[in-house]
Amino acid sequence: MSINVNRSGDRRAPHKPLLLLVAIAKLLHGERELDFGEIESLLRPLLNAYAPPVSGKHEPKLPYWHLRSDQLWEIPGAAELPLQKGGFPQMEALRATSGHLPEAYAKALLASESLAAIVVQMILDAHFPESLHDDILAAVGLTSFTSSIVAEEQASYGLVRKRDPRFRELVLRAYEYRCAVTGFQAALGGSYFGCEAAHVKWHAYDGPDVVENGLAMEPTLHKLFDAGAWSLTDDRKILVSADFTGSDEAVMKIRSLHGRSLREPQPGMPLVSTEFIRWHREKEHGGVFRQPALHL
Repeated sequence: MSINVNRSGDRRAPHKPLLLLVAIAKLLHGERELDFGEIESLLRPLLNAYAPPVSGKHEPKLPYWHLRSDQLWEIPGAAELPLQKGGFPQMEALRATSGHLPEAYAKALLASESLAAIVVQMILDAHFPESLHDDILAAVGLTSFTSSIVAEEQASYGLVRKRDPRFRELVLRAYEYRCAVTGFQAALGGSYFGCEAAHVKWHAYDGPDVVENGLAMEPTLHKLFDAGAWSLTDDRKILVSADFTGSDEAVMKIRSLHGRSLREPQPGMPLVSTEFIRWHREKEHGGVFRQPALHL
């Protein structure tokens, strides 16, 4: 499914994809018609969690209105709405509207759970890292789906994502199967486990499967990295978001990492590239990190 997102370079714009996931979830629960107020209340926390941070508030009205250009969303009576000077509808009028998926799409999704799973997976793969898929599915209300189920459906239709199968082993070997943040390593019977190979620049945004774009991490740190709870300076020191919160133990563990240098890979292996670090950290690029950071 192709969606025209408002990208500036590699900057992420998952606003339309998140609206589509909400609409599909509601459709599968028997609600095709969604009024603007409902969309606004459902979409804003998703944008806060999964879209690049903004200086003000995220505006659900933008994907609600502009998704129509992809022929994937309809707002009855849109052509008659009074417009502001810039061509956007007047908010009082827009708030009185409702929107829905086109009838042909809705019928197709309702007729085939397999098709719905494939469409959902295509949206997730194109805009989010795998570590966040189950969280997003739960957040939009697709609790009957899991990333493994939708991936199986996708694979059955020959739509498996192309990744270099060597990436995981190359990254873990480069960091000696230790977490690049904490140094954690676990082994049993000669096999290492407890660490994952994380992309710094997401695979969904054409991040390459190379050691320069990878880090070995404990699973929780991997998910928090992909969610933007922490990032890196150009000289590879850890930056923790000032917005990060949680239990006392979690806050103590994560905030204690702030300002610490990453472990370097084995001699002869490349350091993680500043190009990919900046994509993760800077809102002008990928905008994953939830700025501002704690003070160094």
